Amino acid sequence: MKAPFRTMAAIAVTAAASCAPTPKAFAQAAASVVGSWSLVSATEVKSGNEAELLGPHPQGQLIFGSDGRYVLVVLRADLPKFASGNRQLGTVEENEKIMRGNVAHFGTYTVDLAAQAIVFHIQKSTFPNWDADVQRRPFTLDGDRLTYITPGAFGYGSAKVVWQRMK
Repeated sequence: MKAPFRTMAAIAVTAAASCAPTPKAFAQAAASVVGSWSLVSATEVKSGNEAELLGPHPQGQLIFGSDGRYVLVVLRADLPKFASGNRQLGTVEENEKIMRGNVAHFGTYTVDLAAQAIVFHIQKSTFPNWDADVQRRPFTLDGDRLTYITPGAFGYGSAKVVWQRMK
């Protein structure tokens, strides 16, 4: 009588362990986005029209780690240099242009395959209103091109952000 009980207990433990989430299982579920991405474009979508959000030819990188962590940095291509050579001594105009010309945040992410959405769990951002925020971004993946929509949280319409996988 004890042998069948032990067998059933072993089967139950094995089944439960196989259902537990692991980093490897996460990596397989999010494998489509894991890696390094280079910014192609970031456009504001308002009333059906698109306008470049950070000027012409913005630059950026997005890195999705297989461990569920990410880092995103997007910058205007024409950010001014500090005339003083010291970022602590920037003029009001220099600081304003630089602040308006960048977006960066980091944290953890998940991929909701059923909803085709990337879920950013933002730890910190250069836009502090996003600190500790969770944002869902519907995405499409066409080969090595990732496109997602950012909600209109900056006070403008939504943004369409396009990335190219780096090789």
